[in-house]
Amino acid sequence: MIKAEELVAVNYLAEDHPRPRSVEWINRGTDQVLRPTTTDMLLRTLFQPAASPSVQKLHESSGLRVIFRSDAERERFASAFREAVARERAATEHVVTAIFDGRDKAETAIAALRDEGIPPSAISLLCRASHFGDPEANWPDGHDTLSITGAVAGGGVAGALLGVAFLFVPGVGPLAAAGAIAGSAISSVASISGIIGATGGAVAKMLTDHDVDGVMAEYYDRQIKRGKVFVSVDEQETAVAREFIERILEQFGGARPQMLKLNAN
Repeated sequence: MIKAEELVAVNYLAEDHPRPRSVEWINRGTDQVLRPTTTDMLLRTLFQPAASPSVQKLHESSGLRVIFRSDAERERFASAFREAVARERAATEHVVTAIFDGRDKAETAIAALRDEGIPPSAISLLCRASHFGDPEANWPDGHDTLSITGAVAGGGVAGALLGVAFLFVPGVGPLAAAGAIAGSAISSVASISGIIGATGGAVAKMLTDHDVDGVMAEYYDRQIKRGKVFVSVDEQETAVAREFIERILEQFGGARPQMLKLNAN
């Protein structure tokens, strides 16, 4: 049984894990299979930080029942999934993230982080490319990359970080990835664009490849598509304390996961 909130850990399963015969969403309290309409609501709201009490209850009571051909396969999968949960938590705990309403606030926060001695290699930014240039620009079809080091649209973030990668994401449009996330963003789009077509999902894939928590990656995906700006700091790349990084991000308008969860209560 996989709890709904643990679903993102499947991305961290080893390649050789046992494949289930079938899966079904159930109410863990009653052991009843969820109706299609209920399952649809669950999947549409699962990665939303803010939810009504009834939807929150649905999240807490739901689970994905994974059915195998033998008890041995089930036990092997259970062991593999426990390891995947641990890997997912370990992989994401060192990344401090926030979402900003606009580029100006994000730039101010990044400037403050740099003033405190946090190196460019620790900082990342992801947003719609219109924040950096002409929103009517003639972007090429398919994903394309252009890495630059220096000023873009007058400097700002591009000047503060190591560079910017411009990508065209199917179903999303042009994105700008700056700093540490730029390199992984290129490979993320390349690996997923042929599969997802125009259905979306590449932004969340970029973020999870960047070790962002899977639940929040889905939330940030939607916010970036709406024009907001994602910023992260990798604790492993700086000696500055996590609490201080969090305070700077919040001070300059960054909404952080803990704040979003509090708003849901």
